[in-house]
Amino acid sequence: MDHGELCEKIFELQDDVRYAGVIDGAGAVIAGGMKRGIDSIVDQDNEELYLAQTALRRSMRQRFDETLGKARFAYVEREKISILTFYMDKNILLVTLEPNVGSHAAIDIAEDVIDILNKEK
Repeated sequence: MDHGELCEKIFELQDDVRYAGVIDGAGAVIAGGMKRGIDSIVDQDNEELYLAQTALRRSMRQRFDETLGKARFAYVEREKISILTFYMDKNILLVTLEPNVGSHAAIDIAEDVIDILNKEK
């Protein structure tokens, strides 16, 4: 499955998925983006900065892979959006959710995404 198909499958999981995108190790978008009909809540410059910081956080987390094990995903709940970050072999998958999605539902979505990623291997 290519990265574009992966993002489409994630949009199909839940109506409250706002964004599904795959980025490389530098934070550049490879595939995906905002769901059709939904506007980003950040401007282009801040989006690029966030994606670059996400890539940097991955490299920082990898430092502890040997002792703690590999990170399956990271979950951040903000007032205006929730963010799921998945570490693929070489790339990173970002999924954002509407703020009305509770933490239990977000974790359910994360588990569904992990299932999709595991089937992709």
